[in-house]
Amino acid sequence: MYQHRIWYASPHALARPPCGRHGRRPGPARAGPGVSRGRQARERSSPLYLWLASLLRDQIEAGRLDPHRPVPSERTLSERYGVSRMTARHALETLTLEGYLYRNPRKGTFVAEPRLRFSVGSFTRNMTEADRAPGTQVLSAQTTEPDPVAAGLLGIPAGGKAHVLRRLRTAMDEPIAIEHIQLSAERFPDLLGHDLTGSLWAILEAAYDVHPAKAEARVVAVTLDRLEADTLRVQPDTPALVLTRTVFDADEIVVELARDVYRGDRTEFSVVAPVEGIPLASVDPDALQ
Repeated sequence: MYQHRIWYASPHALARPPCGRHGRRPGPARAGPGVSRGRQARERSSPLYLWLASLLRDQIEAGRLDPHRPVPSERTLSERYGVSRMTARHALETLTLEGYLYRNPRKGTFVAEPRLRFSVGSFTRNMTEADRAPGTQVLSAQTTEPDPVAAGLLGIPAGGKAHVLRRLRTAMDEPIAIEHIQLSAERFPDLLGHDLTGSLWAILEAAYDVHPAKAEARVVAVTLDRLEADTLRVQPDTPALVLTRTVFDADEIVVELARDVYRGDRTEFSVVAPVEGIPLASVDPDALQ
């Protein structure tokens, strides 16, 4: 099975550069450490700060700027690439918003760690496989009357109840995502009596012999409200990814409904999908590496 990875790709990185202030194209940027000769000769894009941001982004993704190391100052970038300090500042601000950089108010701007990669599945398994110790904090857990849509999807009869869980998921003690999960209280009695700080799917399998088998999901880009931002320990309006999941068992019965809010600066998702007209089972994964 091959992986089709969804990557963030800025359209600005593909743009062609502008004319100078008086209609003339500026000369090539001066050489800087870690920039290939072909990259130096590339024409600048418009506006200039997006061109500079794309150069720095390429260096970070290629591993030429190490995590937690300071990035060049606005003055250094200005002198190295022949741009104004305001242009350099806007480039750094762009990369900070995208999650490639982070700021320490007292020390400066630094390269962020690479994003954590997820598939649509178990958070615990994803982080364990990435050698990033997963953790869970239960924010709330209650049994309540579901809304009509959730009741219909979960097969909850009239007057029935749903378990509603809200959990903070961490990796190496760093807040990564907020889960909001609904399950049928009739199908999973006494669920809230279990230890909910580990894998929920492991509990469903061990205690109820229910095995999640498939998930239908969609991912939407949003910005965090104040409550979510406080929970994830980031600033309000920080970019985030909302993963909405409907999980089925092997009999195509809905197991859970979930809305997970992931930090956009720390996460990315990969998916497996067939190329149109080619059955997934017939694809040779080695040929696609």
